[in-house]
Amino acid sequence: MNLPTMGQASAFGRHVVSYAMGAVTMAVAFHAISNQDGTSITGAIGQIVNGVTSIAGGVSTLIAVGSGIWAAWTASPLRQLLAVAANPDVSKVVAPTIADAVPSNKVVKS
Repeated sequence: MNLPTMGQASAFGRHVVSYAMGAVTMAVAFHAISNQDGTSITGAIGQIVNGVTSIAGGVSTLIAVGSGIWAAWTASPLRQLLAVAANPDVSKVVAPTIADAVPSNKVVKS
């Protein structure tokens, strides 16, 4: 199963909000709730939508920061040497100055 695209998620959200607002409108039209209650419910739905939007923005910011930290960590010389040493086609990696600091028996001084 694939995750929905941003367009699909937006369309879903618009549909849910439209349906909720329509339900409030119908409840007011059939006098199931008062006009004041309808206004209050409409405001609450708007606050929920704004809250979800803020949460999504915060989560996307955290993901961007986290992916930057991950990229910096994996780009370090030690992680790159370990990645090369983990390749089964590589028999040894010569790194005379840092061989002792790399926890791999494939990384040697000469």
